[in-house]
Amino acid sequence: MEYSFKKINIEAPFPTTQCGHSSQTNLIYDYHDPLYCRASSFKDDNNWIIHLSLDLLAFDLKHRNLIQDYLRNYYANNNLHLITSSTHTHYANSVRDDKYVDYLCNLLKEELIKMEYKDINNVTTSYQRIHCTAVGKSRISDYETNNEYLGLIKFYENDDNFFNIIYYNCHPTILHANVPYFSSEYPGYVLAKLEKQYPNTDFTYMQGAAGDISSRFVRSGQDYDALKELGDNLYNQIIDLMKQEVDKVPLQLEYKEVPLEYEHEFTPIDLSQIRADLSERELETIKLGQEARKKLEEKNNPLFTTLIKDIIISSLNFGSIKFIFFPNEIFSEYMNYLDLNKELLVSYSNGYGPYVLPIDFKYITYEMFTDTLTKKTKEKIIEILKTI
Repeated sequence: MEYSFKKINIEAPFPTTQCGHSSQTNLIYDYHDPLYCRASSFKDDNNWIIHLSLDLLAFDLKHRNLIQDYLRNYYANNNLHLITSSTHTHYANSVRDDKYVDYLCNLLKEELIKMEYKDINNVTTSYQRIHCTAVGKSRISDYETNNEYLGLIKFYENDDNFFNIIYYNCHPTILHANVPYFSSEYPGYVLAKLEKQYPNTDFTYMQGAAGDISSRFVRSGQDYDALKELGDNLYNQIIDLMKQEVDKVPLQLEYKEVPLEYEHEFTPIDLSQIRADLSERELETIKLGQEARKKLEEKNNPLFTTLIKDIIISSLNFGSIKFIFFPNEIFSEYMNYLDLNKELLVSYSNGYGPYVLPIDFKYITYEMFTDTLTKKTKEKIIEILKTI
């Protein structure tokens, strides 16, 4: 088997807006901390897997396919599978800026073919998982999910731990929407500390099912000091896991991909059901949700014509753990359809789509207004999650 890892700086060499909050309309020049693509790759006789963890809000499926086709043609290998996922930071360069996205795609194509591979032997992997609210929990008043999880997946050559995946499911929105700089938010902060603590180990990050999880009811503020406080909480939990003895299993590479066609409907939302005990921020976002719904319902509005029709759901089984990659901002309740001792759900992967609430969800939230998927579509999603 062969392995490669590379950190690629993906900051725009020109000003862009940020992406993730409607108020982010100013061109930004300053970077508080670096934005990276962390590219990790394994290949054996049957599969060549390249995973990109990008410090972005999202990365479109069209552009993932473009880069995958480029790599397959360059290497003349159709067994190469590119998986793209984002940390979902709301403070990166805007993925709605065509100039930036073109720059990014060209940069990634150039850098990925420069990756240097090394032979690895006697490779094993381990998986640890704990319930963890170090950074966030349910951001919906009176709704507890209890599906906030921290995962650590470690890779060894003999007894040498050379690569780790950090998994967590919480929106990187500790910072205020209007901070005047770019930031990789808490995932980048935690990864930088881990890289300093373990300089001979590569680290990457996968964002879990975080549609309903954020720091809203956990954070003490929305500046960088508050980010560091919660980031340190998560870092300390990871360090505890790093020190534990683990069971190792041989590494394997099994990749699967299932296409799915979305069906949409605009179900009326009964606004009289909005509860009186909501926080000020929740009430504010519900108003934003109403505005977003109006735009979605206007057939002459560009948002209507860009409703996602086709997606892919993919899985990658490493032996100790299977990751299931899903594009939308899916609610953590969908983790209940998995065996979390063996499987984890990664959002914002191989594309991007609005929120996917549980079937018959009763709470009036911002997320509800942009969830247009039919019940039948959600049932198909559940079936694929169970079987892929």
